[in-house]
Amino acid sequence: MNGPLAGALLLAAALVVVRPSPRRRLSALRRRRLPTVGLRGAGCVAAGVGCFAVLVLPLTTVLCLAVVGTTAGLRYRRRRSIRRATAEGDALQSALEVLVGELRAGSHPVRAFGVAADDTAGAVAASLRSVAARSRLGADVAAGLAAAARGSALPGHWERLALCWRLASDNGLGIATLMRAAQRDIAERQRFSARVSSSMAGARATATILAALPVLGVLLGQLIGARPLGFLLGGHAGGWLLLVGSTLACAGLLWADRIADGVAS
Repeated sequence: MNGPLAGALLLAAALVVVRPSPRRRLSALRRRRLPTVGLRGAGCVAAGVGCFAVLVLPLTTVLCLAVVGTTAGLRYRRRRSIRRATAEGDALQSALEVLVGELRAGSHPVRAFGVAADDTAGAVAASLRSVAARSRLGADVAAGLAAAARGSALPGHWERLALCWRLASDNGLGIATLMRAAQRDIAERQRFSARVSSSMAGARATATILAALPVLGVLLGQLIGARPLGFLLGGHAGGWLLLVGSTLACAGLLWADRIADGVAS
Protein backbone atom coordinates (compact mmCIF):
# COMPACT_ATOMS: atom_id res chain seq x y z
CA MET A 1 0.00 0.00 0.00
CA ASN A 2 1.52 3.35 -1.06
CA GLY A 3 1.66 6.43 1.11
CA PRO A 4 -1.17 8.55 -0.43
CA LEU A 5 -3.62 5.63 -0.47
CA ALA A 6 -2.84 4.75 3.15
CA GLY A 7 -3.24 8.39 4.16
CA ALA A 8 -6.61 8.63 2.42
CA LEU A 9 -7.87 5.46 4.09
CA LEU A 10 -6.67 6.65 7.49
CA LEU A 11 -8.39 10.02 7.02
CA ALA A 12 -11.64 8.32 6.01
CA ALA A 13 -11.48 6.06 9.06
CA ALA A 14 -10.86 9.08 11.28
CA LEU A 15 -13.91 10.86 9.89
CA VAL A 16 -16.06 7.80 10.56
CA VAL A 17 -14.75 7.51 14.12
CA VAL A 18 -15.03 11.20 14.93
CA ARG A 19 -18.56 11.57 13.53
CA PRO A 20 -20.94 10.90 16.46
CA SER A 21 -23.80 8.46 16.17
CA PRO A 22 -27.41 9.62 16.81
CA ARG A 23 -27.31 8.03 20.25
CA ARG A 24 -24.13 9.90 21.12
CA ARG A 25 -25.64 13.17 19.86
CA LEU A 26 -28.70 12.69 22.04
CA SER A 27 -26.66 11.75 25.10
CA ALA A 28 -24.39 14.73 24.53
CA LEU A 29 -27.21 17.04 25.59
CA ARG A 30 -26.64 15.82 29.14
CA ARG A 31 -22.95 16.58 29.12
CA ARG A 32 -20.99 19.77 29.24
CA ARG A 33 -20.16 21.07 25.78
CA LEU A 34 -16.55 22.11 26.37
CA PRO A 35 -15.04 18.66 27.12
CA THR A 36 -16.91 17.11 24.16
CA VAL A 37 -15.64 19.74 21.75
CA GLY A 38 -12.14 19.37 23.17
CA LEU A 39 -12.12 15.61 22.72
CA ARG A 40 -13.47 15.91 19.18
CA GLY A 41 -10.81 18.47 18.31
CA ALA A 42 -8.10 16.27 19.78
CA GLY A 43 -9.37 13.37 17.67
CA CYS A 44 -9.23 15.48 14.51
CA VAL A 45 -5.70 16.65 15.32
CA ALA A 46 -4.58 13.08 16.01
CA ALA A 47 -6.10 11.91 12.72
CA GLY A 48 -4.33 14.68 10.83
CA VAL A 49 -1.01 13.90 12.47
CA GLY A 50 -1.50 10.22 11.65
CA CYS A 51 -2.17 10.96 7.99
CA PHE A 52 0.90 13.19 7.80
CA ALA A 53 3.03 10.51 9.45
CA VAL A 54 1.85 7.83 7.01
CA LEU A 55 2.69 10.08 4.08
CA VAL A 56 6.21 11.11 5.11
CA LEU A 57 7.53 8.42 7.48
CA PRO A 58 8.52 4.79 6.87
CA LEU A 59 6.00 2.11 7.73
CA THR A 60 8.07 0.80 10.64
CA THR A 61 8.27 4.26 12.21
CA VAL A 62 4.51 4.73 11.88
CA LEU A 63 3.89 1.34 13.50
CA CYS A 64 6.30 2.22 16.29
CA LEU A 65 4.46 5.49 16.93
CA ALA A 66 1.17 3.58 16.95
CA VAL A 67 2.49 1.11 19.54
CA VAL A 68 3.84 3.87 21.78
CA GLY A 69 0.67 5.94 21.43
CA THR A 70 -1.56 2.97 22.22
CA THR A 71 0.49 2.14 25.30
CA ALA A 72 0.36 5.74 26.50
CA GLY A 73 -3.41 5.78 25.99
CA LEU A 74 -3.91 2.53 27.89
CA ARG A 75 -1.79 3.74 30.80
CA TYR A 76 -3.66 7.05 30.89
CA ARG A 77 -7.00 5.23 30.98
CA ARG A 78 -5.69 3.03 33.77
CA ARG A 79 -4.62 6.02 35.88
CA ARG A 80 -7.94 7.74 35.24
CA SER A 81 -9.83 4.59 36.24
CA ILE A 82 -7.81 4.34 39.46
CA ARG A 83 -8.50 7.99 40.32
CA ARG A 84 -12.19 7.52 39.59
CA ALA A 85 -12.38 4.40 41.75
CA THR A 86 -10.60 6.13 44.63
CA ALA A 87 -12.88 9.16 44.47
CA GLU A 88 -15.98 6.99 44.23
CA GLY A 89 -14.88 4.86 47.18
CA ASP A 90 -14.32 7.92 49.36
CA ALA A 91 -17.68 9.39 48.34
CA LEU A 92 -19.49 6.11 48.97
CA GLN A 93 -17.90 5.80 52.39
CA SER A 94 -19.07 9.29 53.35
CA ALA A 95 -22.55 8.64 51.95
CA LEU A 96 -22.88 5.43 53.95
CA GLU A 97 -21.95 7.33 57.09
CA VAL A 98 -24.89 9.65 56.50
CA LEU A 99 -27.18 6.77 55.48
CA VAL A 100 -26.44 4.81 58.64
CA GLY A 101 -27.06 7.89 60.78
CA GLU A 102 -30.43 8.47 59.13
CA LEU A 103 -31.47 4.83 59.48
CA ARG A 104 -30.49 4.75 63.13
CA ALA A 105 -32.53 7.91 63.69
CA GLY A 106 -35.58 6.06 62.37
CA SER A 107 -35.81 7.63 58.93
CA HIS A 108 -37.54 5.81 56.11
CA PRO A 109 -35.10 4.28 53.60
CA VAL A 110 -36.36 6.64 50.89
CA ARG A 111 -35.54 9.67 53.00
CA ALA A 112 -32.26 8.13 54.19
CA PHE A 113 -31.05 7.55 50.63
CA GLY A 114 -32.19 11.01 49.60
CA VAL A 115 -30.31 12.70 52.43
CA ALA A 116 -27.19 10.65 51.69
CA ALA A 117 -27.41 11.60 48.01
CA ASP A 118 -27.76 15.30 48.86
CA ASP A 119 -24.72 15.08 51.12
CA THR A 120 -22.44 13.72 48.39
CA ALA A 121 -21.87 14.36 44.68
CA GLY A 122 -20.93 12.68 41.44
CA ALA A 123 -21.78 9.14 40.41
CA VAL A 124 -22.46 8.05 43.99
CA ALA A 125 -25.12 10.73 44.43
CA ALA A 126 -26.79 9.76 41.15
CA SER A 127 -26.82 6.09 42.13
CA LEU A 128 -28.29 6.83 45.55
CA ARG A 129 -31.00 9.01 44.02
CA SER A 130 -31.83 6.18 41.65
CA VAL A 131 -32.13 3.76 44.57
CA ALA A 132 -34.33 6.25 46.43
CA ALA A 133 -36.57 6.62 43.38
CA ARG A 134 -36.93 2.86 43.04
CA SER A 135 -37.75 2.56 46.73
CA ARG A 136 -40.31 5.36 46.44
CA LEU A 137 -42.07 3.40 43.70
CA GLY A 138 -42.09 0.25 45.81
CA ALA A 139 -39.28 -1.56 44.00
CA ASP A 140 -36.66 -3.69 45.72
CA VAL A 141 -33.87 -1.60 47.24
CA ALA A 142 -31.38 -4.46 46.95
CA ALA A 143 -32.10 -4.70 43.23
CA GLY A 144 -31.47 -0.96 42.91
CA LEU A 145 -28.13 -1.27 44.68
CA ALA A 146 -27.18 -4.17 42.42
CA ALA A 147 -28.17 -2.12 39.37
CA ALA A 148 -25.92 0.72 40.55
CA ALA A 149 -22.97 -1.68 40.39
CA ARG A 150 -23.22 -2.00 36.61
CA GLY A 151 -22.13 1.57 35.95
CA SER A 152 -19.74 1.91 38.87
CA ALA A 153 -15.96 1.90 39.02
CA LEU A 154 -16.29 -0.21 42.19
CA PRO A 155 -19.04 -2.74 41.43
CA GLY A 156 -17.99 -4.99 44.28
CA HIS A 157 -18.88 -2.35 46.88
CA TRP A 158 -22.40 -1.90 45.53
CA GLU A 159 -22.91 -5.65 45.26
CA ARG A 160 -21.93 -6.05 48.92
CA LEU A 161 -24.38 -3.31 49.86
CA ALA A 162 -27.12 -5.11 47.91
CA LEU A 163 -26.28 -8.37 49.68
CA CYS A 164 -26.39 -6.71 53.10
CA TRP A 165 -29.74 -5.09 52.35
CA ARG A 166 -31.16 -8.38 51.06
CA LEU A 167 -29.97 -10.22 54.18
CA ALA A 168 -31.58 -7.61 56.39
CA SER A 169 -34.87 -7.76 54.49
CA ASP A 170 -35.06 -11.55 54.30
CA ASN A 171 -33.96 -12.33 57.86
CA GLY A 172 -35.28 -9.36 59.80
CA LEU A 173 -31.82 -8.07 60.74
CA GLY A 174 -31.01 -4.48 61.54
CA ILE A 175 -30.38 -2.62 58.30
CA ALA A 176 -28.37 0.11 60.01
CA THR A 177 -26.06 -2.45 61.61
CA LEU A 178 -25.35 -4.22 58.33
CA MET A 179 -24.84 -0.92 56.51
CA ARG A 180 -22.38 0.12 59.21
CA ALA A 181 -20.49 -3.15 58.69
CA ALA A 182 -20.43 -2.54 54.94
CA GLN A 183 -19.20 1.02 55.48
CA ARG A 184 -16.34 -0.20 57.66
CA ASP A 185 -15.47 -2.87 55.09
CA ILE A 186 -15.29 -0.24 52.34
CA ALA A 187 -13.14 2.00 54.53
CA GLU A 188 -10.69 -0.83 55.22
CA ARG A 189 -10.51 -1.73 51.54
CA GLN A 190 -9.81 1.90 50.65
CA ARG A 191 -7.01 2.11 53.21
CA PHE A 192 -5.54 -1.19 52.01
CA SER A 193 -5.58 -0.03 48.38
CA ALA A 194 -3.89 3.24 49.35
CA ARG A 195 -1.15 1.39 51.26
CA VAL A 196 -0.53 -1.03 48.40
CA SER A 197 -0.46 1.79 45.85
CA SER A 198 2.11 3.66 47.92
CA SER A 199 4.26 0.57 48.37
CA MET A 200 4.18 -0.17 44.63
CA ALA A 201 5.22 3.34 43.62
CA GLY A 202 8.90 2.39 43.66
CA ALA A 203 8.33 -0.69 41.50
CA ARG A 204 6.33 1.30 38.95
CA ALA A 205 9.04 3.97 38.81
CA THR A 206 11.69 1.29 38.29
CA ALA A 207 9.72 -0.23 35.41
CA THR A 208 9.36 3.18 33.77
CA ILE A 209 13.08 3.93 34.13
CA LEU A 210 14.06 0.55 32.68
CA ALA A 211 11.74 1.11 29.72
CA ALA A 212 13.30 4.54 29.11
CA LEU A 213 16.94 3.38 29.31
CA PRO A 214 17.12 2.38 25.61
CA VAL A 215 15.99 5.90 24.69
CA LEU A 216 18.82 7.32 26.78
CA GLY A 217 21.29 4.98 25.06
CA VAL A 218 20.12 6.10 21.62
CA LEU A 219 20.46 9.76 22.59
CA LEU A 220 23.97 9.21 23.94
CA GLY A 221 24.91 7.41 20.73
CA GLN A 222 23.58 10.32 18.72
CA LEU A 223 25.62 12.78 20.79
CA ILE A 224 28.89 10.93 20.19
CA GLY A 225 28.29 10.82 16.44
CA ALA A 226 27.18 7.21 15.96
CA ARG A 227 23.92 8.39 14.33
CA PRO A 228 21.62 5.65 15.62
CA LEU A 229 18.53 7.76 14.90
CA GLY A 230 19.21 7.70 11.18
CA PHE A 231 19.60 3.93 11.28
CA LEU A 232 16.45 3.36 13.36
CA LEU A 233 14.20 5.88 11.64
CA GLY A 234 15.35 5.12 8.11
CA GLY A 235 13.31 1.97 7.73
CA HIS A 236 14.67 -1.38 6.54
CA ALA A 237 16.46 -3.42 9.24
CA GLY A 238 16.87 -0.50 11.63
CA GLY A 239 13.18 0.30 11.46
CA TRP A 240 12.20 -3.26 12.31
CA LEU A 241 14.65 -3.27 15.22
CA LEU A 242 13.04 -0.04 16.46
CA LEU A 243 9.58 -1.58 16.18
CA VAL A 244 10.56 -4.76 18.02
CA GLY A 245 12.35 -2.85 20.77
CA SER A 246 9.49 -0.40 21.25
CA THR A 247 6.97 -3.23 21.36
CA LEU A 248 8.96 -5.11 24.00
CA ALA A 249 9.43 -1.98 26.12
CA CYS A 250 5.72 -1.10 25.95
CA ALA A 251 4.74 -4.70 26.70
CA GLY A 252 7.00 -4.59 29.76
CA LEU A 253 5.29 -1.44 31.02
CA LEU A 254 1.82 -2.90 30.54
CA TRP A 255 2.85 -6.15 32.21
CA ALA A 256 4.27 -4.24 35.18
CA ASP A 257 0.98 -2.34 35.47
CA ARG A 258 -0.93 -5.61 35.39
CA ILE A 259 1.22 -7.07 38.17
CA ALA A 260 0.72 -3.95 40.29
CA ASP A 261 -3.04 -4.05 39.73
CA GLY A 262 -3.12 -7.71 40.70
CA VAL A 263 -1.37 -6.96 43.98
CA ALA A 264 -3.73 -4.06 44.72
CA SER A 265 -6.81 -6.15 44.08
